[in-house]
Amino acid sequence: MPLPVDIAHAPAERRLTITWDDGVVDELPAAYLRAWCPCATCQGHGHEVRWLAGHEDRSIVSLHEIGAYALGVRFDDGHDTGLYTWQWLRTIGPSSPPHGWKRGTWTGGRFIPAP
Repeated sequence: MPLPVDIAHAPAERRLTITWDDGVVDELPAAYLRAWCPCATCQGHGHEVRWLAGHEDRSIVSLHEIGAYALGVRFDDGHDTGLYTWQWLRTIGPSSPPHGWKRGTWTGGRFIPAP
């Protein structure tokens, strides 16, 4: 699993840019991150993680590293309970299959696009 070597927050662009140790660079808009929040409050306690619409105007207020495995993100709506593991950030990034922006559901390690 690739690890991040640089994480840059661009508040004016509402974007997080992650450079991975394999040379891949993913640019993740704040709204996209908020819509893919993996926390139990957003996703429940099941085995699926769903794209959550309705977060189009979100900004990142603060970031903090959680151990050596995740990023904590506080959004301008006050939400801050999602732990964005390096694996999750890489999975939802546009550089990972299926390539591009993902909207749908992850279940059992498979992505099912929204209709």
